Amino acid sequence: MKKIFLPVFILTYVVILAGIGILQTGTIDSSNNHSLTEYIFIGVISILFLIGIILSIKRYRSEKQGLPVDDEMSIKIVNKSASYSYYLSLFLWLVIIFIQSRTNLVGSILMGYGIIGMVTTFILCFIYFNFKGVKN
Repeated sequence: MKKIFLPVFILTYVVILAGIGILQTGTIDSSNNHSLTEYIFIGVISILFLIGIILSIKRYRSEKQGLPVDDEMSIKIVNKSASYSYYLSLFLWLVIIFIQSRTNLVGSILMGYGIIGMVTTFILCFIYFNFKGVKN
């Protein structure tokens, strides 16, 4: 049960902090002048939260059926996904540095895009290796 509670707790914590951060920075105000960036941040955070909840429910059902939570194949898939997403995120940060040098965008916004890009890269790698499988 501890392996299920911790991811749900972290997901909820991150969503609450993201909501507080959006409200504190004043990006969502009483007027209807919402930018595309706000909708992108809210959408990506919501999608990541839903994916986390779905995976937690799947893990809970597997544990309830008596299946092992972490088997060798799932550990290999996570390790392979992490290594590939790290490698790809290095190139993502190079692109972000290039964009920052060519534009007048604020560094904190680009940092947020970079972090969301890293998470998205890991999720895409995980989905790819989950369907393709991992060779020895």
